Amino acid sequence: MAAQRVLVTARAFFSAGAAAAEPLRQAGIEVVRAPRFGPLTEEELIRALEGCAGVIASSDPYGDPVFRAVPGLRVIARTGVGYDSIDLDAATAHGVVAVTTPGGIAETVADFAFGLLLAVARRIPEGAALMRRGGWAAELPATEVWGGCLGIVGMGAVGAAVARRAAAFRMRVAAYDPGLQPGEIRARGAEPLDLRTLLGEADFVTLHAALTPGSRRLIGAEELGAMKPGAFLINTARGGLVDHDALLEALEAGRIAGAALDCFELEPLPAEHPLRQSARCLLTPHVAFSTRRNSLDMSRRAAQAVAAVLGGTPPPSDVRVLNPEALRPR
Repeated sequence: MAAQRVLVTARAFFSAGAAAAEPLRQAGIEVVRAPRFGPLTEEELIRALEGCAGVIASSDPYGDPVFRAVPGLRVIARTGVGYDSIDLDAATAHGVVAVTTPGGIAETVADFAFGLLLAVARRIPEGAALMRRGGWAAELPATEVWGGCLGIVGMGAVGAAVARRAAAFRMRVAAYDPGLQPGEIRARGAEPLDLRTLLGEADFVTLHAALTPGSRRLIGAEELGAMKPGAFLINTARGGLVDHDALLEALEAGRIAGAALDCFELEPLPAEHPLRQSARCLLTPHVAFSTRRNSLDMSRRAAQAVAAVLGGTPPPSDVRVLNPEALRPR
């Protein structure tokens, strides 16, 4: 009997080393490396998934066309918490189980988000670039972080972890999350505010919301116009939360002081995209989750979940099954 095959499009899986694939090897499952790291296009994905029963996925587009073209697909495991690229209704209809690997990633991303905040506020990349060019500056006027106001949009695990870091800087922490009651937001370390008030009062706005139809381009021209002129925007959640054209206009007009982005509406961000040329915008290539320990942890748990589903057993409790109804025998 031929071994079951699992496609891997997630870069983190291979960054983690051989240990990540051990649960699949132990189950006699063949690991298939995608022709390139994801996100793949729909057409690339369909070709790469031929003969595969599972996938450890990047943010590739998993929708009805893919499920129809690959009827043998049984499980998608995302290394991380985001799943906006998966059509869950279509996955369930085709009996495809979708899982994510939440957990330690919250602290990892929170570290990175606060690092970006410090970097743009204190102009650290500019100072480093100046030194590399052989230059020197008597001063590099920057923005104080200590005691400032941090506005968190999305007070889930990552948002709450950022709030804990901000508390150490004696910051006033406010949060907007329509999915939580005010008492829940307070319990997680922030003052609940509506979005417009938060934008008008925060020195730094950091995004940690899920991307849904209702939150797409949550930060557009109107919201950017509501921010304080000296404020900064940080996004380590999903690129689709921000209207990039509106952000560019706000940066060029000086309506906000700057931005730091680790995620984009289109990934990889095209080389000619004007965001790459904005002096007021610090860009990183969607790596907030990426540490050696976290990559191995996420990848191994994704592999364990895939092996379990393909072996006919429930996924381990340390992964999140997004559509448990797909686990029922068909």
